[in-house]
Amino acid sequence: MKKFIFMSLVLSVFFIVSGCNNKNSVPNIKADYFDIGFGESLYFGHNKVDKETVQSLVKAYNQIEYSGQTNQEINYEKAITITFIYNDQISATLVIDDKGLFHIKDSAENYLIDPNTDIYQQALDIFYEVKNQS
Repeated sequence: MKKFIFMSLVLSVFFIVSGCNNKNSVPNIKADYFDIGFGESLYFGHNKVDKETVQSLVKAYNQIEYSGQTNQEINYEKAITITFIYNDQISATLVIDDKGLFHIKDSAENYLIDPNTDIYQQALDIFYEVKNQS
């Protein structure tokens, strides 16, 4: 009986600790290219960025962690919209603003990105790179 209680206590502590350390993250994706927009401007990235840039942005997307849902509104004038394309199909869509508010796909919920994530600045730099090539 003591062994059972001890194991139950150990398992309970394990699940509490592991549950507290889990962050919310987006599902991993793949992409061959992406389209990118800022505010009302949209540029097609197909054949305008190299594979390393695409994979860098995919990696940044796959590493997104967020602290939870928020009622704050995304500032679409400063929002970057990225549509990732894999095998000629949309694999993911990300809309993120300068304050770190974002939503994915056609979700109605907005989330607050982990402050250590730099995908907004990376995406903004890539946007200007694509814009200059257009």
